[in-house]
Amino acid sequence: MTIDNYLMVRKRRPRRHRKPRIEIEKIESTDPWKPKSTCPDNSEYLEILATDLILDLPGYVNREIQRDRQSNEDYLERNIVIAGRPEFEPLPIDDMPFFQEDINQIFLTTLERQYRDNQVVELQQFHWLFLRKSQRQWELVNMFSIEESLLGNLPPQPEDSSNGVFARGIRVWLQGCYFGDRGQETGVKSQNEE
Repeated sequence: MTIDNYLMVRKRRPRRHRKPRIEIEKIESTDPWKPKSTCPDNSEYLEILATDLILDLPGYVNREIQRDRQSNEDYLERNIVIAGRPEFEPLPIDDMPFFQEDINQIFLTTLERQYRDNQVVELQQFHWLFLRKSQRQWELVNMFSIEESLLGNLPPQPEDSSNGVFARGIRVWLQGCYFGDRGQETGVKSQNEE
């Protein structure tokens, strides 16, 4: 600021350096070898675990779709919008080679948005999951999926989707749930990549 051609400068006092008040509390681990679990409480119950899985499933599957896109030239642009409430009433089956008494079944529906020829198409997909509880965690044993038919007169046929993007997303979620933070799932390899 100038007054009558004199430059006025306001002098400031030098700031005092304050020591930051940081209180660090040391947390002692009671079991240093056990990895941190981000699974919900009572996750040994499949119904409770599946509720959390359904909330996270679209994000995990969409990341697997993007990974698949990078290695696939015939990529169909798509994403999962939402996953519906799971059903746990098992179907009676005996003729599947992987099926054992300790296998649990989950049925769920997802809504997928596909982009074809400048059009947006929304399709429901129906998934039949087979999970088994090991000593340490739940594992996805097998999976079948049915896509809603665009042609109303043809009944859709179930396909083995055990190695598809849905199964990979579920396996990554389960590994992150039991062995680390689900938010850091990008560094976790799925069983199919090992």
